[in-house]
Amino acid sequence: MKPNFLVFVTDQHRADWLSCMGNTILRTPHIDDIAKQGVMFEQAYCNTPLCMPSRATMWTGLPSSVHSARTNGVDLDDKYPVLPQILHDNGYYTASIGKIHLKAWHMSPERGNKNITEYDPKLLPECETVWNEEKCTKLPEGMWGLDSIHFLGGHGNYCFGEYMQWLKKEYPEEYTALRTKKSSRQTTGKEDNYYSTLPLEHHYNEWIAEHTIEELANIPEDKPFFIWCSFPDPHFPFGPPEPYCNSYRPEDMPDPIAWDDDRKEMNELYHAEYYKKRGETSIDGGPCEYNLEQIRETKALAWGMVQHVDDCIGKVMNYLEHSGKRENTVVIFLADHGELMGDHGMYCKGPFHYDGLLHIPLIMSWPGHFQEKAKTGALVSILDFMPTILDLAKISYPSGPVKPWEGPFEGKVLYPGSPLPGKSLVPLLTGRKDRVQESILVEDDDDIRGVFLRTLITEEYKITVYSDRIYGELFDRREDREERHNLWNADDKKEVKQEMIWKLMQKMLALQDRTSRRIGIA
Repeated sequence: MKPNFLVFVTDQHRADWLSCMGNTILRTPHIDDIAKQGVMFEQAYCNTPLCMPSRATMWTGLPSSVHSARTNGVDLDDKYPVLPQILHDNGYYTASIGKIHLKAWHMSPERGNKNITEYDPKLLPECETVWNEEKCTKLPEGMWGLDSIHFLGGHGNYCFGEYMQWLKKEYPEEYTALRTKKSSRQTTGKEDNYYSTLPLEHHYNEWIAEHTIEELANIPEDKPFFIWCSFPDPHFPFGPPEPYCNSYRPEDMPDPIAWDDDRKEMNELYHAEYYKKRGETSIDGGPCEYNLEQIRETKALAWGMVQHVDDCIGKVMNYLEHSGKRENTVVIFLADHGELMGDHGMYCKGPFHYDGLLHIPLIMSWPGHFQEKAKTGALVSILDFMPTILDLAKISYPSGPVKPWEGPFEGKVLYPGSPLPGKSLVPLLTGRKDRVQESILVEDDDDIRGVFLRTLITEEYKITVYSDRIYGELFDRREDREERHNLWNADDKKEVKQEMIWKLMQKMLALQDRTSRRIGIA
């Protein structure tokens, strides 16, 4: 009997924003319970620290340099098979509740694109404009192989999709309060912070949990299932409802990591002057314009959002347990990327590859099949998500209408195994191995800033190289956990730097597209 899959996804959620990952203030008991029932990956990383490319990697098993959604605002290329479609084609019931984000959202003139005047919902199904103008009320039937979709786009007060249509119809005053970020009290002045007055029972996280439970209740008995339960929190804007907006006090928040970093040791992208000279604001994050008081308030609100998501996950897990479906269900919790939140004086996300942005939570549980109460320090990444699910479901990656050529030599197959570059984590989950790979590659193409980064993470070091720049970063991961001391120009690390650059090049070669398989000699 094939296993079911229930996948919980959060957005812009750091690894250390869970109590099971060592946070002594933030309370996440329900996610902790999943960890107690399974395996927690202490060194899990995203492969691109932005929403669209990271989520496209989850669904294609390919790096952003291959699947085409290499940065936000670049659509996923439809030529690549996606996970729900593969599972659907192999007998699974597939459902998505909440955020997907594989197609561009913000495309209207006020968002900067003055070239678009007509919005075709068939071409732009996740675009906020087609939803806000009510040209779209549902995603296309069968999209991405999904049998059922409950769509939510955006975040906080700029949400759109089915949830906002429901809220606007049923509770128009609450809809307006959310849109205007109506706050129950004054903030410290940071524009993305507010203490939401939206009633808890009408919040989008509750809506996502309710529809997930609804899907679990209505799944055909003869079908295994894949349910994607995707929360848009704790991504900015930071405005949890009561009681979560009051769960944590700003004065109790720990200071950001290396808040007082020496800016002279950091490259131009980390300085406000870089953006001023170019006549632009920092895009989606950058040098922090907020003081420590504002950062503490923001973190307190973000942690309230995490606790809210945790409680919603608890409701879904409670139903799963009592439905009799838990025994054969693989439960996975992960995030698309992290959040800097003042670390090194940086905010939000962007081409700043510190651990707060790259290090993500990843937990997998299947009682009776995986280890329980287990932790592993093995290096893993989002690239490993899809190969793991296909391995557990005993499904091969689609090969196309013509099977690949086996090669000219008897008994030796060209490119044996899956064409996906990620690794199945089953050997780690079952305790058969203590590692499956030696390094993780992070790709990052920032068209707006005009910079392209590649980062390689090994057990000992992390190196980052930049396009058209002679500088870079090299950190000793064992001796400098806070990444305060850049060793790029250190005389005693020249050989290490050269070796890491060579390993980076090898990893980039290994992650080239192998999904288009050779079918003949010519």
